[in-house]
Amino acid sequence: MTGRFVSFCSTVLLLAGAASAQAQGPQLWGDPGSHPYEVQGPAWYSPGEMQGPGSGYQPWTPPYQPGPANRSWDNVSGNPDSGWDYENTPLDEFLGDVARNSYVRIEYLNYAFKNPSDRLLGSPILSQVDPSVPFPVTDTGGQPAGEARVPTTGDLQYPDAQGIRGTLGIQLIGGTLEANIFYFSPAEDRSFIDRLGDQSTNNPLNPLEPPQFLATSTLTNGQLGNNLLIYDDSFTSTTKAELWGSEANFIFDAYLPEPMFQLRPMVGFRYINFNEELHQVGVFDQQDQLVTPLVSQISSYSENSIYAPQIGLRAEMVSRWLTLGIEPKLAAGINVYETSVVTQSLRSQGDPLTRTTASGEKFSFVGELNLYARLHIRQNFALTVGYQATVMDQIARPHSSILYNDNGANSDPAIVTRPSHERFDFGGINVSGEFRF
Repeated sequence: MTGRFVSFCSTVLLLAGAASAQAQGPQLWGDPGSHPYEVQGPAWYSPGEMQGPGSGYQPWTPPYQPGPANRSWDNVSGNPDSGWDYENTPLDEFLGDVARNSYVRIEYLNYAFKNPSDRLLGSPILSQVDPSVPFPVTDTGGQPAGEARVPTTGDLQYPDAQGIRGTLGIQLIGGTLEANIFYFSPAEDRSFIDRLGDQSTNNPLNPLEPPQFLATSTLTNGQLGNNLLIYDDSFTSTTKAELWGSEANFIFDAYLPEPMFQLRPMVGFRYINFNEELHQVGVFDQQDQLVTPLVSQISSYSENSIYAPQIGLRAEMVSRWLTLGIEPKLAAGINVYETSVVTQSLRSQGDPLTRTTASGEKFSFVGELNLYARLHIRQNFALTVGYQATVMDQIARPHSSILYNDNGANSDPAIVTRPSHERFDFGGINVSGEFRF
């Protein structure tokens, strides 16, 4: 009985104390009289309860409680459904920062390719020091027939190649990841020589010049000789080149803290693909005596794929409106190459189509120098004008990868591929627009 009475009294006292505390409101600073220089803090109100007159409604906010359900990216409404009021996760925030500091650059390229070196389209001739200079030839009966010369690649000149390059830059901790890809439309040149074998009376000093021919000179069983494949109607040589590539570099943050002059080293990797073709077509009709002229074809192809890590440096003078920069880069890697030579109807209509192929790897260097001036039109847009020069060594080219040989009429044509490597240069101006996010 006594225990029940004590419990009843305790409950009544507890309820009375709670009611008294709710009527007075919580005191955040204790007794104001003991802290004369402290200001009475705002009271906390339960949900739905109003503040005093003129204060407006302010919902009660519970104090932060540690635990997995109390993070800045949780749903503020407490609803686990991720609706429109769902805040970003740390990954969302990181991706947003990356996007805000990234940039895209689109460039127009107008570059010149190195022309084929001046190579003889044939083999040396035993009796001639320079087969590209006209020399007398005889017919099958030993009678003088005119003058012939071996053509060269000296007349082939690549036109300027048009291209495009796209660049994406992403800001990361410690630097910028920058990647680009470029492509050039095929560059092609053609040399055509017609009216071979016709006599000319246009030279007053020599009113009756001997007929002029072109010829492909060959070795004889691999040895130096005087073997010629004569063309007395026309001859065409055509060269064609295609170039594209890509690279990715990590460009470290500025080495010097001064904003006007910045040095930024870089490391990366690049890939370059360079394809080239050379086509020769000679027509022989025995000075209009053949009903069906003989059309002899010699085609040579080369493909180079360079895989190379690289290092470089980006040095810039930066101001509010203008940036001047220079960017040298050096890459060293492997050139995986392949060359092939195809002949058809080389000496007669009965000669079959033949094809020979060779491939391999060469250690190759790629050097590049960029000069540019960037005008900052707006905070998020800039125009750039620049010049780039690129040099690649150990490049297989079709005009220098042909072995001109003949093993006799009873053997298949023996003009085959023999890889030869040389330097290839390209470069020119570029104009670009850069968009920053």
